[in-house]
This record gives sequence, C-alpha cells and structure tokens, in this order.
Amino acid sequence: VSSALSAVLLVSLAGLSAAQCGKSDHPSCADWDRNVQFCTSSARTLEMRQAYCPKFCANLGCATTTTTTTTKGPIAPGADANLNCVKWSEKTDASSFCVNPATSATVKTQICAKTCAFEIKPNAECALYTVKDNKLKRGSSINRTTASDPAVASGVAAGTTLSRVFASPGCTLRLFAAAPAATPPEPTAALEPPFEGSATEQFFTVQTINNGALSYTCSCS
Repeated sequence: VSSALSAVLLVSLAGLSAAQCGKSDHPSCADWDRNVQFCTSSARTLEMRQAYCPKFCANLGCATTTTTTTTKGPIAPGADANLNCVKWSEKTDASSFCVNPATSATVKTQICAKTCAFEIKPNAECALYTVKDNKLKRGSSINRTTASDPAVASGVAAGTTLSRVFASPGCTLRLFAAAPAATPPEPTAALEPPFEGSATEQFFTVQTINNGALSYTCSCS
C-alpha cells in the first residue's frame, strides 16, 4: 500500500473503533507509524490502533490478546474484511465510513466491500441517507428525473430525519420541503443549497434546517 493510500486510510478510519485487539497487523503499519506516528498518536483511538496494528505497536497492550474483529481466512471478493463494517457505516457523525468523503473507493473496497457496495459502485444517480434510532441508513435512490416527472418522496417521517445525500458526477439533487405531488409540476422553492455531484465530491451532509425535507429530484447533464 502506498504512502498516499496509507494517508487516505488513516483519515478515513479516524474516529472508528474496533472493540478488541486484532489477530494480525495491517500491511501498512510500518508506513503509518513512520509517517504519522500511528502507534503513539492520540489522534487515533486506542481501539483502532489495537485493531489494525496489535503486534507492530508494542505499546498497545495486545501482547497476550488473540481475539480479533477481522474476518478469518482469505477474504472473498466483495466481502467485508472487518466485522465492524456495518457499525461503522451506521455512525451518524463525520466518521461514518461508507459516506465519508475522505474515504476513497479503494479503501472502502479493501475494508468494507460488502457494506459499502453502493458507495463503491453506485447503481443509481442520486440517493438519500436517513437517520432513525441513531443509525444512518441509505434509503431512497433514483436515476435522473425530468421536468415532467413528479418529485420523489424522501422517506422522512416521524422519528426519521434526512442526514446525507449522494449525487453522481454531473447530477444535481434538489430537496423540497413539500411532499411530492401526484402529477407535475414538482414542488416549488427548492431548499438551498442544491447538491451538485462532481468527479471529486458526491457525498454531502444535509444542513439541520433541511433534514425534514419530504421530497427530492435528481437532474443530470
């Protein structure tokens, strides 16, 4: 793993935690410690350091611990390499793994290929993520709409709020406070700002003031 990829991995995993010491070291432990003092850095939780570099980092108290949160044996293509992937993806803060803008598709594939399958290779042009019971979940997803199409329901309801959105490169996702109409025209006065997907940015956080939006549209160039 290159130093550049290692840096991306460290950013993407910041704040994530594994409950126990891992059974083996990640191949990049030496690079991480050389570049960012991984073993002693307080910027990474003890739990995360224990999960990824239990043997390399002798200061973590893992010398006699052999339990692991990673899957055993060879990892099948498309499978998760860590048993915490679902928990990480459901986090509602900036460290939520699959929708974290700092997490590259390569890193998602290496660690949580199954859980982050949509975020690695989306099969829709726009999507919404809602929070219910303090867990982030991907909800409604659509392909581009036209001016003659009604807006689509967001899935927001009592106890469910809108948290993140996904817009493919070249697509613009607009949120509306009103519920979708049965027939055109679409609801007026889109909430600001619209979310414009690009080659470098596809996942966005919805402002708290707009997390009750009831419908959305997806237009693509």
